[in-house]
Amino acid sequence: ACPLVMCIQNYVAMDVSANVLLAAGASPAMVNAEEEAEDFTKISSCVAINVGTALTPHWINMMLKTADACQKHNKPWCLDPVGCGATPHRNKTCVALMEKRPTVVRANASEIMALAAACKLELPSGLNTSGGKGVDSTNVTEEALPAAVALAKKYGSVVAVSGAVDIITDGTKTISIHNGHILLTKVTGMGCSITCLCAAYAAVSPSNILLAVAAAFLHFTVASDLAVAKSGPTSPGSLRMQLMDQLCSVTVQQIGQLAHIDEATL
Repeated sequence: ACPLVMCIQNYVAMDVSANVLLAAGASPAMVNAEEEAEDFTKISSCVAINVGTALTPHWINMMLKTADACQKHNKPWCLDPVGCGATPHRNKTCVALMEKRPTVVRANASEIMALAAACKLELPSGLNTSGGKGVDSTNVTEEALPAAVALAKKYGSVVAVSGAVDIITDGTKTISIHNGHILLTKVTGMGCSITCLCAAYAAVSPSNILLAVAAAFLHFTVASDLAVAKSGPTSPGSLRMQLMDQLCSVTVQQIGQLAHIDEATL
């Protein structure tokens, strides 16, 4: 299967996320015209919506119309609430999109915690839910698990928290992935690209979104481990090039052999 992934993507990550999708075997389409929101959704296999630089009225209307079209035409869609917690305007937009019930939410720990707080969900006391440093996380993924579970339960989404350990939950089960390299944090657009890849996997495996998202993360993170082995641990420019090669060439057998995962029932 070669799913057509409609991406409402931020300017910074358009190039790298398109190339990640192509290398992984999907077909990317970067779309930002409000006038074709529904028509393009209809012909797409899935949608990825990223709020990173898309917070002007035109972009917001485009995102909301596309989310409505996904519901109408039964298309899986993934939300990337980039920088949630940074400003009230950003929070309001993210909450409005959550009300459209995304299939998947993918973000870093600080963004997930800030999103849960913006959605007024009940969380354990003492959590710092004010957001990260701009679009960078100041929390570890384990801290965000209560927020991720709360979001999953309220909105029926699979919630993926990216970090040193990637945590994916549907509110009942949790999968933790221990692959991936810290050098990924030195290349812009990596998290945004994973969100797009999650959309592609959700399109080809709609019957089990939790496992689909886990598979997307494993494809990306195992490929990144292999890429770092070739580029070296201090070469982010080479990593980006090697990542595309490894996303394209890594086999299912390699992913199975190199995967480091834990599963738990909440």
